[in-house]
Amino acid sequence: MSLLDEILHANQTFAPEGPPQTGYRARRRLCLVTCVDPRLTRFMPQALGIERGDATLVRVPGAHVAPGSPLLRSIAAVIYINDCSEVLVLPHTDCGTARVGPAEIQESMARQGVPREAVPGDLGAFFGLVADVREAAAETVRALRDAPYLPRKLPVHSALIDTVTGKLSVLERAD
Repeated sequence: MSLLDEILHANQTFAPEGPPQTGYRARRRLCLVTCVDPRLTRFMPQALGIERGDATLVRVPGAHVAPGSPLLRSIAAVIYINDCSEVLVLPHTDCGTARVGPAEIQESMARQGVPREAVPGDLGAFFGLVADVREAAAETVRALRDAPYLPRKLPVHSALIDTVTGKLSVLERAD
């Protein structure tokens, strides 16, 4: 059975819990910038005490958004369309973007049939690899605070979530 068939099968018996979420605005007005790591998918909302409709998620490798990145546009959309008034940058422990190197990615691409000439020149930058998730979080916070089209008084915080315990360590708190 393909993954799509498994998903379709599960969907046939799906029944949402609780009252329907009818609005597209985040009830708690929170934007979470976090990593694409699949371990966070159900774990993170439980660890943070957020429910469906409470917050918007922007998921990028390493929870890292560089200054001037087109990803800032996605965060701006969340702030203005989904009515978010606070941002939490949330990287995690044991992050693959800090553990995997360009050579490993190039090998994986080759195994999956990508010709060498199609491989981007700087795989680290292309895939958002980071040397240190804490430093990447600090850079993301600066990028958000410095983006000229985001509110000047927008609280932008960062914290590190432990992928084993769910415990948060505050890295930076907005004034």
